[in-house]
Amino acid sequence: MMNAAAHTLLWFRPLSPLNYALPTSLAQQDWVNTQHIPIDVLEACALSAADVGLLQTTPTWLLSSPTAAHCAAKLGMPNTIAVMGVPTQTAWRDAGGAEPLQWLVSPTGESMGLFEALRRHPRISVLRGQQGRNDLIEALRFVGGLIKPVAMYKKTQHAQFESRLNTALNQSPVALYFSSTDQPARVLTAAQQTAALLASPVFVSHERIATAARELGFQYMQLHNTTQ
Repeated sequence: MMNAAAHTLLWFRPLSPLNYALPTSLAQQDWVNTQHIPIDVLEACALSAADVGLLQTTPTWLLSSPTAAHCAAKLGMPNTIAVMGVPTQTAWRDAGGAEPLQWLVSPTGESMGLFEALRRHPRISVLRGQQGRNDLIEALRFVGGLIKPVAMYKKTQHAQFESRLNTALNQSPVALYFSSTDQPARVLTAAQQTAALLASPVFVSHERIATAARELGFQYMQLHNTTQ
């Protein structure tokens, strides 16, 4: 059993237009310290007039993340909005987005969980980051949908990510909280000493993140579901 009081918890959320916090149940544990190490910076993209016009005339939007929802909230009022989970709905509402006639929420928390519902919508705008995944887009196009991805934000690595990470790793035993599948590899690559890191306790927000971490050699894993 891990003793939280012996560890500093490092978490790697990007800096974005949204304010993220640790999940409450993790934040309330008796850590030596909790330290946010920004791994990326998310910034809104400047949309072309053509993209804005497309969004305003497309009846169905798929919002791929809370950041996409925040960036898009004032751009139109679609009839249907599809999301992976409640956090994206919340980000849309908090940013002043108008209520659609219909919400579609993935029952699995994954993009492909929306396939059966969205295949009945012939025109969909997918609002996402510049490097978004294409699995659902390709599946919907295969069944004849007119699907248009629109990049709402771009991601760049935070300039001080590596230096902040290694400073933190040298201070005390650490535990890690990963919230996306790319974070385990990027943290491992940036770390100057990896043996102790791979033996550190790891918390993840989804099983697919746990799989990515296990494949890299992280040894201790705990799935930590959160609605944040």
